[in-house]
Amino acid sequence: MNKDKNQKGKTVKKIKVKTKDPSGKKDSVVSQNKYDELQKKYNEAYDSMLRATAEMENIKKRTQKEIENIYKFSNESLIQELIPIYESLDLSVNFKKESISSEKLEEGNKILLSMLSKLFEKNNVKEINPLNDEFNPEYHQAISTKEDKSLKNNLIIEVVQKGYLLNERVIKAALVIVVKNL
Repeated sequence: MNKDKNQKGKTVKKIKVKTKDPSGKKDSVVSQNKYDELQKKYNEAYDSMLRATAEMENIKKRTQKEIENIYKFSNESLIQELIPIYESLDLSVNFKKESISSEKLEEGNKILLSMLSKLFEKNNVKEINPLNDEFNPEYHQAISTKEDKSLKNNLIIEVVQKGYLLNERVIKAALVIVVKNL
């Protein structure tokens, strides 16, 4: 470390700093004040980098937690709409058979079916009921074939179980019986 006097006559400490200078010059000499100033800026920049890194980690963890909660509770509103239907079915099963007429039972079933239909409509669930349509393996699953020369091949002649679409995507293929003439 060297000591020199500045323009005002004060003694200033000078420090030799080893640098990688592309010009090939040797070590630089920097005043203590300049060195302290650069060290302070370096410390501030390093501190800012550490804080930014920590903040990024916190954002990552928070986002992951939000994604987990979205996945965990994504069907909450659907379940809330299913609960009254479930409770109505539970009540009907627990009624004494002698105290309810078949007409009232049929009426209750129609109400429940209507509630489910509204729920499906609200959640963009559509029925696949392909009777008399041409067989399409993307929407239908053939469980049997029948020969019938009066009908054309691949015609669906019976729907054993309906299929369902959710937002135009098949979530359950319709189970069908198809004409297959040899």
